Amino acid sequence: MSAYSQQSNNVQKTWILIFVFIGLVSGLFYVIGWYQGSWLWPILGFVISISQALIAYYAGDKIALAASGAQEVKYEEAPKIYEMVQNLSKIGGIPTPKIYISPDPSANAFACGRDPEHASICLNQGILDILDKNELEGVIAHELSHVKNRDILIMTVTMVLSSVVSFVADIGFRIMFWGGDRKKSENQNPVLLILYIATIILAPIVAALIQFAVSRQREFLADATAVTFTRYPEGLISALQKLYKSPVPSNHYSTATAHFYIAPPKKSFGQKAAGLFSTHPSIEDRVKALKGM
Repeated sequence: MSAYSQQSNNVQKTWILIFVFIGLVSGLFYVIGWYQGSWLWPILGFVISISQALIAYYAGDKIALAASGAQEVKYEEAPKIYEMVQNLSKIGGIPTPKIYISPDPSANAFACGRDPEHASICLNQGILDILDKNELEGVIAHELSHVKNRDILIMTVTMVLSSVVSFVADIGFRIMFWGGDRKKSENQNPVLLILYIATIILAPIVAALIQFAVSRQREFLADATAVTFTRYPEGLISALQKLYKSPVPSNHYSTATAHFYIAPPKKSFGQKAAGLFSTHPSIEDRVKALKGM
């Protein structure tokens, strides 16, 4: 698939994802409305889902950067990093994105935004502390690949919308436990009640699985594209091995933003997700693919 086809495909998938989430959120509010005996809930759900989709599209990157505690840096503050990003952006044929540095001591990085003209990359301080020049170039090239392939659009939108689904599901749980008109009805249909409970439980799981799938598929492509920028796969391989093995947990860990990062961010209590619930491919699979190049 050509770069243009990949970019177009990602834009189409993003719009499909937005419509899926609008339907999911509206459906959640519909079952809450049924449970409460009020049809104002579905209308509220539709309004919220549309407004959150717009926020995700136009301001999702700002939310991600704020969550990471990052601050934008100019050329005078980090000339070597700025030149590195600028040179790799020229090779990739994209505008130079805004550069942010987070004080987070964990070794990680991410890119966000809705298109190459509105993109940003963020480097944690931890990554600057442990990587050499070639390794850092590999990481920056990986993040610029997400920008070039327009992965950042679908990843940014997924972050906001999956959080909304989880929030709405939480509202549903609270209503179920604290009461509602339908709950007090003696003629309540047990089948519909089971459907309500199942919907509230499954909705955030579906949102999370979509989030994980979005991340996994794009990491391999970004790794491969990064090598076409640097012509040096060993730099990215070495960087990934360091990032995956780094024991320092993130100060800004969030399940909503975990899929953004180049490596799985470590929680403060050190627990790692694995298998189906991992937002990233294994280090073994990524290194094998890069060595195959």
